[in-house]
Amino acid sequence: MNIVRRARERYGPYIRWKRNLIREIKAGSTIIETARGPVEYAVNGLDGPYVSVMHGGPGGYDQTGALFGDLLGTGFRVLSWSRPGYIRTPLDAGRTYEEQAEVFHALLDALDVRQTAILAYSAGGPIGIHCAARHPDRVWALIMECAVSGPYEIDENNIGEHILFRHLMFNDPSMWLAGVIANHAPGLVGMATIGMESTLDEDEVMHLLRNIMKDEYRVRILMDLFRSMSPARFRTRGLINDLKQLARVDGLPFDRVGAPTLVIHGTDDHDVPVEHAVAAARSIPGAELYLVKNGFHILALADSADEVAAKRISFLKGHAPIH
Repeated sequence: MNIVRRARERYGPYIRWKRNLIREIKAGSTIIETARGPVEYAVNGLDGPYVSVMHGGPGGYDQTGALFGDLLGTGFRVLSWSRPGYIRTPLDAGRTYEEQAEVFHALLDALDVRQTAILAYSAGGPIGIHCAARHPDRVWALIMECAVSGPYEIDENNIGEHILFRHLMFNDPSMWLAGVIANHAPGLVGMATIGMESTLDEDEVMHLLRNIMKDEYRVRILMDLFRSMSPARFRTRGLINDLKQLARVDGLPFDRVGAPTLVIHGTDDHDVPVEHAVAAARSIPGAELYLVKNGFHILALADSADEVAAKRISFLKGHAPIH
């Protein structure tokens, strides 16, 4: 009994964190049976055209709320889902990005959703392209945000990125400890995040960090984003698969995308270089390229976040079908 008591005292906070996080994640979503197997999803909004988010990696349906909460309450129904390998959508549903596009199509069928816009973020970029190219009648608009559009591999020279994707992401106790630090010193996490995800110089990083720390909404985004990467057992299979698939991205069917397309990217994105956006915008017929000066991989934290959000909403409302 003494051993049990000591274990609870020592590991209790970690155990409670993990238990509560799992309970919260499961409570926020629904699993539906599709032609491609079970798929986890969530819908926010009771009426209006659908906007569906292809999350990045690591991620899951909950990444939508962390990064794109500004879509809520704007007249759209926001459909979030967990791509295969993330949270409660089995990896066997679809490993390649072509297969994942078909899984999403099956989800639309199961939900009886006739059309949707797609917001493809980061590693979700290739799925967004495949969805729009394979099922043009189902996609009324496409937004590519900080999205991969060609071969991608982790920058092994980026120490923070290497630690996160090679080690930290696969270790729940480490993520819990990092979360504890984040709760007490969000500035440290903010500085590490900006440093890892941007090419801004030291002075620019500190200027942006000071602005974030003065903005409660952006601090909350930072914390929610960090939370949306845990626990590891809900994200690991999807992340490992993403890293394999991203390295193989080539020859995406840009020319078959017929939906109105907006390509948004930060000029100082270190994770997915801006060249991905330039190539996509050049290759997708009629695409609009919107570059965010000093923007990095998490535009919701950029000083121009409000302008980016307004651009998204304006584009979507300008192309939304009559509902």
